[in-house]
Amino acid sequence: MRAQPDVSVIVPWDAASADPGAQLIDRASEATRLLRDLVRCAGFALTAWDPLSHSHRHHTLASDGYSDRLLDHINDEFVRSNPAFAIAHRDEPRSLRWRDCEKDWGLCFPDTVTAREYLIPSGFHEGSTMCLRLPDGRYVGAIHMNWTSPAAATDERRELTQRFRPILAELCDQLRTPRLIAEGVAPNSFALVISSSGAAFDLLARAPGPHLGEGGALRQLLLDMLRPWTPRRILWADEDGLCHRVAIIPCQRNMVVVTEESIPWPYDLSIRELQVLHLVASGATNPQIAAQLFVSPRTVSTHIEHILVKMNCSSRAQLAGRAMAEGLLLAQAPSKRS
Repeated sequence: MRAQPDVSVIVPWDAASADPGAQLIDRASEATRLLRDLVRCAGFALTAWDPLSHSHRHHTLASDGYSDRLLDHINDEFVRSNPAFAIAHRDEPRSLRWRDCEKDWGLCFPDTVTAREYLIPSGFHEGSTMCLRLPDGRYVGAIHMNWTSPAAATDERRELTQRFRPILAELCDQLRTPRLIAEGVAPNSFALVISSSGAAFDLLARAPGPHLGEGGALRQLLLDMLRPWTPRRILWADEDGLCHRVAIIPCQRNMVVVTEESIPWPYDLSIRELQVLHLVASGATNPQIAAQLFVSPRTVSTHIEHILVKMNCSSRAQLAGRAMAEGLLLAQAPSKRS
C-alpha cells in the first residue's frame, strides 16, 4: 500500500500561512450552493465579520441572486441598524424568517427599510437571516436567504439551514488560520494576532502572556516598529535582560500571528555581543558600531573576536549569514541608549 503523504496544519514560520483566497471562496461557494439546492431559495449571501476591523461591516464570501446594491446594504446598513438583525444576533439562535420576526418578536419586517427599499423591489417576499457562531460562542458572520414566495420558506427548509450552521461558521472564521498556527506552536509559547490597522486580538488556543498582553512592552514595540509585516524571527530582551524568541507569521487579510517564547541567549552570547552581531549583520563597520553603541573601536573588535569563537565562524560575512538564517537579529536596532 502506498504511504499517505504527511499533512500537517502546522505552517512553517517563514511560509505564507494564509488559506489561499480562491480556495476559501471555492469552499464557501460549494457549501452555499448545496444549501441553496436544498432550500430552493432565489437569492443568498454568506457574509463574514472580521473581529480586527473595528467596524460592523461584513464582507461577502459567496452569493447569488443579489445585486451589488443589495449586497452592500446587507453588509453595512442592515447589520448596523435593522432591528431584525439585532434580534438574530442577540436573541435568536435559529434561522430568523420575516414571519418569525412578527410572530415571535412583534416586528413587521416588510415595513423595514431593508424590505421596503431593497428586498421587495428585487422580487423577494420572504427571507431569513441566521447568525453564525463557533462552538466557543464567538460571532463570525451570517447567512442570508430570500424567496420570491412566502410559502417557499417552510419549517423543513429552516431546519435544513440550521444544520449547515457549523460548516458555514467555520468558513466565516477570519481567525481560522491564526488559530491553527497558535495551536501548533510550542506549548510554552504565547501568541497574539495583529491586523495591519494595529488592532490586536487574543486567541483562545494560546494566551498572549505578560509581554504580548495588554500593556506589554513587546506588544507596544511590535505595534510601533515592525510594520510592514514580513515573515521573520527575532530576539527580544525584556526589562530583566532575559531572552525571548519572537516569530512574526503573516496570515490572510493583512493579519499576522506573533508568537513569543522564553529561551536562553543563543550561543551563550551576551546582550552586548548580540547588539554588535546585529550591527555586523546590517553591514556596519567597526567605527560605525562603536559610534552607535558609544564604545571604543577596540572594544568592538574584542566583542567580534568573542562572537566569532562562540559561533564557530571565521569571518564577518559568515557571522552575518548565520545571524540572518537563524533569526538572531534583535527586535530593535541597538543605539547609544541600549
